Amino acid sequence: MAREVSESEDPARGRHEIQTLILAVAILATILLAVLFAVGSLSWFNRFAFLNFPLGFYLLAQGLFIFIVVMAFWFIRIQERIDLARAESQEWVGR
Repeated sequence: MAREVSESEDPARGRHEIQTLILAVAILATILLAVLFAVGSLSWFNRFAFLNFPLGFYLLAQGLFIFIVVMAFWFIRIQERIDLARAESQEWVGR
């Protein structure tokens, strides 16, 4: 008779959760560092122009928003790979 493994004892679930947590922390840290870098170097970027706007202004108004959207799509892509790897390992079936 097969023994049921509780969710708390399932090592595959634990690995999946840790991989997801590491990915989320890495994405959030990257975005936070990009924001801090942009704000910290704003006066230097404002010396240059892009589309007749100071580059620092454009970077904070548009560039960071575009960067955050790109990072969100990248997060989804990597998370999908993590989920598929667990599903293909047959450890996901029945849970």
